[in-house]
Amino acid sequence: MGYMISNTNLIQSGYTKFLAPAKLNLFLKVLNKRSDGYHNLQSVFQLIDLYDEIYIKIRNDNKINFKNNIQNIKKELDLGFKAAKLLLKNKSIGVDIFIKKNIPIGAGLGGGSSDAATTLMAINALGAINFNKKKLMQFGIKLGADVPFFIYGKNAWVEGVGEKISSITIPQSIYYLCIPQVSLSTQSIFNAFKLTKPSIPLKMATYFDAIKYNSIQNDLEIIASKKYIQMSDLLRWLKGFGYARMSGAGSSVFLKIKDLEEAELIEKEKPDNIRSFIVKGLKIHPFDLV
Repeated sequence: MGYMISNTNLIQSGYTKFLAPAKLNLFLKVLNKRSDGYHNLQSVFQLIDLYDEIYIKIRNDNKINFKNNIQNIKKELDLGFKAAKLLLKNKSIGVDIFIKKNIPIGAGLGGGSSDAATTLMAINALGAINFNKKKLMQFGIKLGADVPFFIYGKNAWVEGVGEKISSITIPQSIYYLCIPQVSLSTQSIFNAFKLTKPSIPLKMATYFDAIKYNSIQNDLEIIASKKYIQMSDLLRWLKGFGYARMSGAGSSVFLKIKDLEEAELIEKEKPDNIRSFIVKGLKIHPFDLV
């Protein structure tokens, strides 16, 4: 059970609302393990219209008051709080923040990273700190590998641990997204992953052709399916409708669909205890439209 705070009351109290979008990994290729223990990856990140809501108000003192609507996520562990603390270090202003989390946690959709990115951008703007995107992305990488992507604000071809970002055009798409009642541990998934043979890097693209990349899955799916029977069952079921795959190292599984009629047909066959969403791809982060 979380905090019950009215969105209307927050706006009337002087808060400004920002949207933090989720993302899908349209594929995920693990190239090798680095000396620092992380893995070099290749992926395409697609922004989608599933959002956390972030409410922010600048303070005249240097206090950071923070709440979210998920009781079992402590403030000190929330990336939104960490972002505010990092950006406002040695600054003369403070901030009140409330985050309403709608993006499923542990699903590989980047909710925490997106919250951190939107918090950085929002405080930077509202507090007239005026760092440019490059500077904010430098803050972001200290918080998590996916945070710079959300600050970058466009769909991207991503390499390294997530810090090498290049713009990519993705045709307007609709996705059927499923999440079982299990939260995957990113660390345990990567720790269990072993490269059985050298992985040949893909050539970076500036346009995403879904048909071309249909044969490229998520390299972590096999590990996730072995460790979690719920993932194995869900992947097997959704792949009966097309080229379904897992997003990131999380529990979400998605399928590109033609239209809402196709989504309704799949929904009728959905197993019990599965959350589902119909989401559209975004071209640009909502913050950049403000």
